[in-house]
Amino acid sequence: MMKLYLIDWLSLSLKLLHVIAGIAWIGASFYFNWLENKLNRVKNRDEIAGHLWAVHGGGFYYLEKYKKYPQTLPEPLHWFKWEAYFTWISGILLLSVIYYFNASTYLLASDSPISSTYGVLSSLMGLLIFWLIYDLLCKSNLVNKSSIFIGIIFVVISLSAYLYSNVFNPRAVYMQIGAMIGTVMVANVFFVIIPVQKKLVAACETSTEVSKELGLKGYTRSRHNNYFTLPVLFMMISGHYPTIYSGEYGWLVLIAIVGILVMIRHYFNLRGVGKAKNSLIVIIAVSVLALIYALAPNQSSKKSSESVNFSEVQNIINKHCVSCHASEPSSTVFAVAPGGFMVDTKEKIIAHKNQIYQQAVVSKAMPLGNSSNMTDEERDVLRVWAEAE
Repeated sequence: MMKLYLIDWLSLSLKLLHVIAGIAWIGASFYFNWLENKLNRVKNRDEIAGHLWAVHGGGFYYLEKYKKYPQTLPEPLHWFKWEAYFTWISGILLLSVIYYFNASTYLLASDSPISSTYGVLSSLMGLLIFWLIYDLLCKSNLVNKSSIFIGIIFVVISLSAYLYSNVFNPRAVYMQIGAMIGTVMVANVFFVIIPVQKKLVAACETSTEVSKELGLKGYTRSRHNNYFTLPVLFMMISGHYPTIYSGEYGWLVLIAIVGILVMIRHYFNLRGVGKAKNSLIVIIAVSVLALIYALAPNQSSKKSSESVNFSEVQNIINKHCVSCHASEPSSTVFAVAPGGFMVDTKEKIIAHKNQIYQQAVVSKAMPLGNSSNMTDEERDVLRVWAEAE
């Protein structure tokens, strides 16, 4: 019991660090992307590419971007890298604590044909393979052919989501794709963006020329990261919304949402340079409405003529839910009931009727990974009970 208690605190600490570092990293990405788009590129000194005046927090700020580098290196020079590193490190540790150390419960589907060890290895290999494919594409001429480049990346993500959906439980599939995208983002920072910046600093110190291609290389990876931000943010919170991930085609929903979020990011990038397209807003709105409609639960106008004895409902709850959702869980995974949600008495079951209906009937997200093999017949009993007036 003490071990589970300490693991809960470790999980909480890592989640907090992950969120704080992620906000700092993605916030910086949004800010510098906005800054690049808003630079005034006229009436500048010869060495200046653009400038910007801003007011914030009771003060005025003036910023300049150099075409190459200043004549003397300023001290101190602020770098933006640790936010990215700590986001990824805390994310991988969190993935390990929650999904890898309890792979049979959180990572793998209940009918997965692979073992926990192979599940963890396949997850880690997915992170590496996606980075290698992406990096290879960036080093090829395809990086200059946006439509083809985006199409290949989209296909790789789609194929990955489908393949993992055959062995991982639905929530883990979303976390896996988020981890893959996040790994590419931090690898861009570590292997490309920061090395480029170090070369620029070295050129400034030695007053040597730098090629435009060098700066463009870092800028391109930074721009890619900007488009990845919204999908990876969505993956971070997706686990709280089983309606999204728990259906038969949850992996397909993931792909649709990634596409929508990339379009949203693209719209704001275009808007930042005064080239916003209203048609893109229409496409986004129609896509969102279509997705909402597709995911809507079946609303039958017919009321079931069946009646269910509450003792039958309670037996199902005791069999599949109480091991975790009780005042003193017997599960080896939880020291306390997840989310404080308890159904170990008649009164608590009745009080949580709507939540039971949503989690066990509509989304079928519970039991987690259907580890206790709740049958469709048992879910139907819960449906009849929950829908009864």
